[in-house]
Amino acid sequence: MPSYEEIKKQIESAGINLSLLPSKELKALQDILWEDEIVEDAIRGLYNSRNGMLAATNKRLIFLDKGTLWGLKVEDFPYDKVSSIQYSTGMISGEVTIFTSGNKAKIDMVAKSECARFAEHVRARITGVSKNQAKISAEKNSSSNQGDLLEKLERLAKLKNDGILTENEFIIAKKKLLEN
Repeated sequence: MPSYEEIKKQIESAGINLSLLPSKELKALQDILWEDEIVEDAIRGLYNSRNGMLAATNKRLIFLDKGTLWGLKVEDFPYDKVSSIQYSTGMISGEVTIFTSGNKAKIDMVAKSECARFAEHVRARITGVSKNQAKISAEKNSSSNQGDLLEKLERLAKLKNDGILTENEFIIAKKKLLEN
């Protein structure tokens, strides 16, 4: 199991501000994590009226609440049981909702700036698609669509040049293509 110092380094290397996370829960993580488990992201929030931390590791999501004086509440969500994740933000804070087999866990009072980053990290984990792969795929689709559009415009120009379309018909068809 990683030590407290190793956990702090993992979180810092992920670009997470340690001061945003509850220290009691951070310390409790060292007793909860498995031997080869690495913390990749974390947020602070309220789950079932309990203030704590939701950590995303390379194996699962873990919500933990150390309690005010004693006790520890831990709930984990293995990635293979998580069907989706969503987030929403308000004026001050946001919420992250985790959907599992017939259940949903809503973490409220999450720092507004942290919601999207955390949810996108988990989404990439559960879909097996990295953020970089998703970006490349979107770029390919965009360039493919641009190639299709260019081919259609070239065909329209040929039809106009061959005298099959009038200038007015060409302009109307071109406008429709460009609007879609």
